Amino acid sequence: MKSYDNRGTLSRSDIKSVYGRFAKVGHAGGKDASSGYGGPAVKALLSMASFSTARNVLDYGCGQCKLAELVLPACPNIQTWRGVDQSDAMIESSRDRLCSKEDESIFKERLKLDLLVNGEPDEVNVEVGTVDRFVSTYCLDLLSEQDIYSVLDLAERCLEPKEGLLLLAGITW
Repeated sequence: MKSYDNRGTLSRSDIKSVYGRFAKVGHAGGKDASSGYGGPAVKALLSMASFSTARNVLDYGCGQCKLAELVLPACPNIQTWRGVDQSDAMIESSRDRLCSKEDESIFKERLKLDLLVNGEPDEVNVEVGTVDRFVSTYCLDLLSEQDIYSVLDLAERCLEPKEGLLLLAGITW
């Protein structure tokens, strides 16, 4: 396949390392949902997402689940928000921050977190046509062209064919 991608990208192990550090010491995006997700790209994504009618969301490259933290309290109709990430530190940070508080049952009951052990998009096991919203924010920017295509194939496969929405926010794509 001919490549049209001239960007420099990080290897999967570099991505795990960088985002593992972010999970432990923080980064410029801040530590709460509003600081990391208050920019114009995510605001535009939220305005188009129609989360109020969604039942099942797959968040590819969920990081610290800041988008879930922002959306779930306002959308009781969402039964499952499934976050997947290749950084075990990000998954652990999300689980510790959102699912371990006694008063945060909203996250315990509806937030499901999966680690991509090898970083392969094909590791995500999801039934065909069962996802209402496939979300990825600032993740595709980091991936190789081949992995981007694999993520888009995953989205096409798992999205509900008539009502499903693909929602992407990024810097380079």
